[in-house]
Amino acid sequence: MSPLDTAIIYSNRYLDHDTGPSHPESPARLRSIVERLERNETMGKSFGVMVDPRLASSMEIELVHNPRYVQHVKDSCERGVTHLDSDTSICPESYEVALLAAGGLLLACEKIASGEFSNGFALVRPPGHHAGVKGRALTASSAGFCLFNNAAIAARKLTTELGFDRVLILDYDCHHGNGTQEIFYTSSNVMYVSLHQDGRTLYPGTGSVREIGEGGGTGFTVNIPFPPGSSDDALAKAMIEVVEPVAKQFDPRWILVSVGFDSLHDDPISNMDLSAQGYMDLFERTMRLADSLCHGRCVVTLEGGYGETVPDAALASISAMSHVSYDPKDRRRQTLPQVMKKVKLVLGEVVETLSPYWKIS
Repeated sequence: MSPLDTAIIYSNRYLDHDTGPSHPESPARLRSIVERLERNETMGKSFGVMVDPRLASSMEIELVHNPRYVQHVKDSCERGVTHLDSDTSICPESYEVALLAAGGLLLACEKIASGEFSNGFALVRPPGHHAGVKGRALTASSAGFCLFNNAAIAARKLTTELGFDRVLILDYDCHHGNGTQEIFYTSSNVMYVSLHQDGRTLYPGTGSVREIGEGGGTGFTVNIPFPPGSSDDALAKAMIEVVEPVAKQFDPRWILVSVGFDSLHDDPISNMDLSAQGYMDLFERTMRLADSLCHGRCVVTLEGGYGETVPDAALASISAMSHVSYDPKDRRRQTLPQVMKKVKLVLGEVVETLSPYWKIS
């Protein structure tokens, strides 16, 4: 096995988290990605090595979550409760599947830290970035389909047990990762950067430009809320003007990515306008950052994404990590002039807000 291999964490057990027949976060969305990966494998284009996940321990989950919350999730699943809240469906298998989701990401980190793989993509569910210390985070009305915060658990494990003192979390989900922000809001060794649809137009309603952290963590939370209709060029502009300069100054030892493919133009529950090729561009930029800052150490965990274009975008993203050629069917999209005008105003506000803490021109 080459040291350049990408670890793709997956298990059919992730499909056992049954959310019901009409829930958007269904097993079908993950199955569709894996089927496309397998189809490309048969065509001789392997994007990485499939790796079975491990279970996270309760102690690992409790690195970021209140033990009472963890026990509540476990008890609810064992009693056959069908909903933790109005949005978050569960079944008897959900607790163990959630441990596999967190453990899958942890395993990827461990294998990359040991030099077995260069990077990794955790194709897991349930997603995690809305889950805060006690479940619902900040002002959100629900946990947004999430049980345990996979990215936050991995970041805390990296900084407290695996010897990496600075971790950058990049969140490319259309919905703001309020749980991740809550967990690290006062932290200076985990920087959280979120590119999301403006919370005034979408759940969970958080993630404004002015939310930049507190205490010793002031300046280490970066929120870029995009107006609905923002396309590939808008996110590329944000990466060039804000994310990349700040990331280089933070100088992380590791990059974690929470990726939701719900910023795609055909997502049924959000209003952004990205393409699969736009996601490929985003991941190519991310991998260049990882290569230049932290020896390529980057692990991605799947969050949301519910449209027909998700498999194309997922393969485009993984191809950017594995350096395997892939030509997305869904081509690059351009932001309308009236929307781009709003994007520029947002980015100007972000730069002004962060300028006391980072050099951003």
